[in-house]
Amino acid sequence: MKQGSEKNLRVIEEYKKYGQEWLNGNDIVDWQIGDGKKFEFSENQKQFINSRKRYCLYSGGFGSGKSLALLVKMIFFCLFFPDNQVLLGRKTLMDIQRTTLPDLFDLLPTNWYHYRVKDGIITFFNNSKIILFGLDSLQEGAITDIKKAQQKVKSLNLGAYFIDQLEEIEKPVFESLNARLRRMEVPLQQGNMTTNPANYWAYDYFKKNPDKEKIALIEGSMLDNKENLPEAYIQDQLDHDENYVKRFVYGIWTPSVLTDKAVFAEEYIKRFELLKKSPIATEEGCEIFEEFKQGSKYQMGVDPSTGAVDSTSISVINIENGEKVAKFNGRMSVPASIEKTKLLYYKYGKPLIVPEINGVGVALLEGIKDLNVYQREVFETYERGEKIKKLGWMMTPSTKFALVAHFQDLLRKKFPKIYDQRTIEELKTFIWSDEAKKQGAGAQRHFHDDDVISTLLAFWGVKAKSEEVWRLEKRLEEAVRNYQREFEYF
Repeated sequence: MKQGSEKNLRVIEEYKKYGQEWLNGNDIVDWQIGDGKKFEFSENQKQFINSRKRYCLYSGGFGSGKSLALLVKMIFFCLFFPDNQVLLGRKTLMDIQRTTLPDLFDLLPTNWYHYRVKDGIITFFNNSKIILFGLDSLQEGAITDIKKAQQKVKSLNLGAYFIDQLEEIEKPVFESLNARLRRMEVPLQQGNMTTNPANYWAYDYFKKNPDKEKIALIEGSMLDNKENLPEAYIQDQLDHDENYVKRFVYGIWTPSVLTDKAVFAEEYIKRFELLKKSPIATEEGCEIFEEFKQGSKYQMGVDPSTGAVDSTSISVINIENGEKVAKFNGRMSVPASIEKTKLLYYKYGKPLIVPEINGVGVALLEGIKDLNVYQREVFETYERGEKIKKLGWMMTPSTKFALVAHFQDLLRKKFPKIYDQRTIEELKTFIWSDEAKKQGAGAQRHFHDDDVISTLLAFWGVKAKSEEVWRLEKRLEEAVRNYQREFEYF
């Protein structure tokens, strides 16, 4: 859509009029794009879209519609105020390109914008611009790279910014963007954000001690958006432990897990101390606590590393009785980590592998993708309600909390049996944290959590069985095998 066309000028004036009415208090309740799509917003979405306060945060459970509200409000800021300049940020630029942009482009007629991929800029027909920004460049990596990114941000003159998944962003990054809200060409400058309920700095800033003159907090539930979600998806999410459902279905944001920084209760650590024993064998650096048993089922968790600072950790568990039967921990290259993973994979009968794929994990996944690798379900779009499967475990504050909550539920049932000293020691120093890079929980300063993470991954999705049930199942399996042998004899 070229800027000088008569139709273009009419649309620009029309949206400028809507923008002025919105500033004067005429709230938005729905949106129809020309003769095409129409959206009717939930009460929480309307509250977020219509808030004129300086900083607006939408906190909610999975599938609660908060990302749609964020994108719609960003589009309005571009349409209502010509020549605006807004920033769209997530932790990484790849997150924006893979997850956020497809949903954004689903909302926009193709003749409304031009996307310069190389520059990461989307330009509207009224000369408003969306600048795509991976915010990890401001908080992670080499000092020189961080300073370059900081200089780039300092040059921005923003009318608004929009951050999806604020829980992955450090507070200094948030503050640096606030200092860029200075565009005089538009009548309102705003910071707009979404978050999953997580334990980090924003809880205090937006909920516990907010500046009510400047801050709007909207909290929503998955069930607010149930008309736009498949029933099977909702049931899948409800079929988790109580803490998971409270946070990620109902969107309850509470600091209860922060009352004690230690993630795992002392009683469980003491139990593991009593179980502690030496491995029965060591194979190529792998500690073996139980040899492979025909008929038993196993699962593996892998926390990979380049070996520069942290170690690659691999845990193998027997999913029937909760025993951690083998492990590896060592600093090594990615190719060596792939080979070590394959060694334990074939030794224990090709179990399901649950690998973390953040960072170097992508390279590990490339080497094991043809094996039996865990597939996560990704809820793709608001409008179509589609889910697709992707290999590997993507670690975020939300998924880390889910891992921890699941393992804690197993601990209450006294299911996991961990024997090695290093994992037990790491469990002692694994704490709740508000540092974004620890994504809600991690090792205390100067300690490590590689074995904890690989252990939690290995137990993901496993259901606890009592010793009595486990023994009964083994007796039944043995009886079936004996019957089959006798049948084959005759």
